[in-house]
Amino acid sequence: MDRIKALVADLPALLERLKARWPLLAHVMGMLDHYTARRGNAYAAAISFIGILSLVPVLMVSFAIAAFVLARQPEVIDDITDAVLRKVPGELGKQLNDVIDSAIASRRTVGVVGLVSAAFTGLGWMALVRNALSEMWGGRRKRNAVLGKVYDLGMFVGMGLLFVLTIALTVFTTGPLGDAVLEFLGIDDTQWGRVLLRLTSIVVSVLATWLLFIVVLSQMPLQTIPVRAVAVSALAIAIAFEALKSLGAVYLSSVLSSPAGAAFGPILGVMVFAYLASRIVLYGAAWSASDPKHADLLTADEVEGEGEPDKGPVYLAPVYEAPSAPRTREILTAAGIGAAIGAIASRRRR
Repeated sequence: MDRIKALVADLPALLERLKARWPLLAHVMGMLDHYTARRGNAYAAAISFIGILSLVPVLMVSFAIAAFVLARQPEVIDDITDAVLRKVPGELGKQLNDVIDSAIASRRTVGVVGLVSAAFTGLGWMALVRNALSEMWGGRRKRNAVLGKVYDLGMFVGMGLLFVLTIALTVFTTGPLGDAVLEFLGIDDTQWGRVLLRLTSIVVSVLATWLLFIVVLSQMPLQTIPVRAVAVSALAIAIAFEALKSLGAVYLSSVLSSPAGAAFGPILGVMVFAYLASRIVLYGAAWSASDPKHADLLTADEVEGEGEPDKGPVYLAPVYEAPSAPRTREILTAAGIGAAIGAIASRRRR
């Protein structure tokens, strides 16, 4: 028993020796501590919840606009829809397909209401993501309320366009362009040609996602973050997202077959999926922010404790209340009561 206690007591010193021996382990431990200290799990949960709420109006408006622009090219709309559905497989993908078809069919009625609701929910989600990423780099920053919303709206539109661009790039390279290249090389009917096309699609998807998250990690925090500080983290996030998409079908099918999945439907699976994705992004930001080489990029929180001056230490001491000297009125009242009681007692004796 004493030996076990000694081993447990020596664990902190052992961990410090391992961290000094392997800098990668020290960086991983520092990332976990930084992520926890900056409330990473709370932000991930909030981003997932608000993101799901804003997903439906954003998708409906996006596909309604695409339907107007590509009304004469329905095959392109089908390719974009299939690309999105491949990222959300299973029963949830079928429900999402119904939402997309409804948005395209009723594109004339989506109108201003859909745009306003999408902008409102999107702004809330964008502000939350920016606060979370800024928190990883030291803290939130003070901003003008009106200009901040305008900037968030522009960032939201820009990120949406970049997301559409990455999907279009993936569809174009793995669809018509990929088939044309295979046909040009004369290997379109071979098994290894299809394998080559699949590997190429994965590489292109990772590169496109890498570009997307370089922009997310460097431009969305309120601090000034250079691209070099987040390039490695963005690549790791892109690879993790590709693996998460590949495992998504297995994960969603297992969730939907459980009693909780049967009760709550696909929304339970997509909430957990979104939570994991949010944690991956915030872990990537924490990895970059906890790097000692980027210590000069960290800032102090300008919002925490705003308007509360430093009051200094508080000392607690017992307080004793001494009774005050009796006043004249109280003395006369007590004397009168005593005289009355004495008179009553003397009468009873007679």
